[in-house]
Amino acid sequence: MAVTQTTQGPFFAGAGPISWSDLREQFRAANIDGTFDNDNNPISVSELYRITDLTNTDPNVPDCTENRVNPIPTTGTFPISRMRNSIKYWFITQTGNDSNLDLDNQTYNSNLNRNIRKRLRIQGTVSSTNTGAPAATFNAQATNVRIEVRENGRILGAGGAAGNRPNGVGGDAGDAITVNSTGGNNNIIDLNNTANVWGGGGGGDGGADGTRTDNSLRFYGGSSTSFVQCVPVGRGVRCFTVCRNDGGALSCASRAPAGTTGTPGCQGGYNPPGCACGSCIASVNTTVSTQGTNGVAGRGFNNQTNGLAATAPVNGGSATSGGDGGDWGQAGNGPGNVAGGGGAGGSSIGGGGANFTITGTQNGTTLRGATF
Repeated sequence: MAVTQTTQGPFFAGAGPISWSDLREQFRAANIDGTFDNDNNPISVSELYRITDLTNTDPNVPDCTENRVNPIPTTGTFPISRMRNSIKYWFITQTGNDSNLDLDNQTYNSNLNRNIRKRLRIQGTVSSTNTGAPAATFNAQATNVRIEVRENGRILGAGGAAGNRPNGVGGDAGDAITVNSTGGNNNIIDLNNTANVWGGGGGGDGGADGTRTDNSLRFYGGSSTSFVQCVPVGRGVRCFTVCRNDGGALSCASRAPAGTTGTPGCQGGYNPPGCACGSCIASVNTTVSTQGTNGVAGRGFNNQTNGLAATAPVNGGSATSGGDGGDWGQAGNGPGNVAGGGGAGGSSIGGGGANFTITGTQNGTTLRGATF
């Protein structure tokens, strides 16, 4: 895990002097991005009270564990030494690679739901290979939290599994980040224009098995096709076998295989007195079982480069292809590659979003998948 915690401050540590101009600079003129306003006006004691109101989005002197140690008073007059070891802002910075990062379970020194402004800066890659676990989560009561997905910061969900034939179901994809702060206030997700917050793609369903009809020529032996004819001879009769001279059709038809189409023919000629076609030929339809094809896994941190297209059955007849895998944040396809019929795509920012808002650049580059 590459997560670090820093603060702006502590100020005035040790026994050195504390000037009013330094107090003005650090608490009224300072901005959280490291810049300072051009401020030369006098600062009063009342502007240095520790503010505890959770609706205050930018207190001069915030409420936090560190500012309660002396403590900095909330009313009345107080010695300026109470400002020693005070802080202004709190920072959590993620770099490198982390998986399933719990953003509310970092080091905040019990300041998560106090009004000190806190920035969580995602500068590396946060990922998941488990569709049941978002790449990043923030699910705690909090105030004045700003999650910044900064330049080249990436939060990538897991792709859904492929459904296997026959009729296997493609897996739902995982979310990139889920956020919720029941009872909190002024919490933000801010997106740099090169940030990537991408839910995983759903898996494609498996195709159905089926059948096909193959037609082929079949050779087989014929049967006797004759009748007995008797004629008077003197005072008696003479009986003899007469073959049906039909080119072998009756001889071959009587033993034609199941599925024969058209009229079978004799290939070998009659063989009197048996009156059978020595070799018959027929065109025969045969039903053959065929297999559908597997679906394809969706795009995700666990599947960043593999193809998403399902293959079609080869000579599959009524068998169907599996579904394509979904791209980032998109559903996979269903059996027969029906669009959107497979596993659901993951959210880019999900979890209900209570007491959170999204700011910054919101487009197809920064967000892929639904938002709250």
